[in-house]
Amino acid sequence: MATRPPYPREARIEAVEKGAPGKTVTWYQLRADHPHANTLISEHETEQEALDARERYEDQEKE
Repeated sequence: MATRPPYPREARIEAVEKGAPGKTVTWYQLRADHPHANTLISEHETEQEALDARERYEDQEKE
């Protein structure tokens, strides 16, 4: 079972192309290094959704 990462939390957003060649769609993945290196936290259809998720993930006020 995963544990909650300690603060300060840090996450990064990575753009990933998904789909068949010629019909790809860009998704945005939120990734962090807890509990393991390069752990996938969530996936989002828009960059803005990923930015919002990163803000929530890193926010110490929302423990």
